[in-house]
Amino acid sequence: MQNKVLPFFLLLFLSFFLVNWGYTGHKTINGKSTLSFPASMRGFGIWTDSLSINGTNADYRKSSDSTESAKHFIDIDSYNEFKSTGRIASTYDSVVALHGETWVINKGILPWATINAYKTLKDAFGQRQWHTAMLVASDLGHYVGDGHMPLHLSSNYDGQLTGQRGLHSRYETKMVSNYIPQLSNYGGEPIHFVDNVTNYVFKYIYLNTHYIDSLLEADLYARKLAGNTTDSIYYSALWSKTKFTTTLFYNASNALSELIYSAWVEAGSPDYGSKTTLSTVHELQVVVYPNPTNGIVNLVGNKANLSELRDRTGKLIGIYNGNKFDISNLHSGMYILNIIGENGFSKKQKILLTE
Repeated sequence: MQNKVLPFFLLLFLSFFLVNWGYTGHKTINGKSTLSFPASMRGFGIWTDSLSINGTNADYRKSSDSTESAKHFIDIDSYNEFKSTGRIASTYDSVVALHGETWVINKGILPWATINAYKTLKDAFGQRQWHTAMLVASDLGHYVGDGHMPLHLSSNYDGQLTGQRGLHSRYETKMVSNYIPQLSNYGGEPIHFVDNVTNYVFKYIYLNTHYIDSLLEADLYARKLAGNTTDSIYYSALWSKTKFTTTLFYNASNALSELIYSAWVEAGSPDYGSKTTLSTVHELQVVVYPNPTNGIVNLVGNKANLSELRDRTGKLIGIYNGNKFDISNLHSGMYILNIIGENGFSKKQKILLTE
């Protein structure tokens, strides 16, 4: 009995550590993301350790959920349209219509898994389901991390098509583990609201495919220099030619920060730990962005039929239609915006106009 049990746990141990930027990589990318949260998200700093610890939950699910594995990669170079134009259809329904669902799933659905995780996170924020939001944000970070690992974006995912089999593990697990101190120096940077998540996700995926050839060339260089793929000379040489890995790690943490922030803004920027009440359920789910503003007002969320702008005394200043308008002709100061949605709900929001 003992001899049968031990190999199982050994396999489980190896499967945990030898996948998807490895445990160390995902832990680092997720944990560092909170450093970029703006002051308005100060309460979410408590998520740092949780995002890190739960960053590999998606890997664990592979053994129990047959749909999970396809969410971690996309062989984007298998799409003929990508080879010719550098782009593919961005919606899942569109690529399925072109290629068939079985083919698309076999080639990986990483971008759409990332987009779906974002939508789920926005819903969890809106419902003030804080623990669920943290777990979903952890999964989102995992998919974002995979989207910044070049070999997760290629049909040559293990170097098997170019005689470099084993590169996947050598690069994302062994090398990353050896050089994690250099990859952990991300200190946060200003983030921005993402107004089109689909375009945002595909943009970084397209960008990161440019590193695939560089990684393959780095492996060939390191193998030639060391005469093998196992000793410190090989890994030192591989690291010297893949310093862009630091950029990939930093960009992944920054992208996760921006997506978490944007999902939170779209959900109404709820205070961490707040509870859903009857009034918030029936309140129009729309966010005024940016706020403060120097004139341009965007309403993110439900479509607005009209918005009434009043000054602090209650005097009506103007009525605006749609989800974007300009108030730069007014004097700077505090105003009250009453937004009336097409669903009949409304929301009042203070808005600060600056010069």
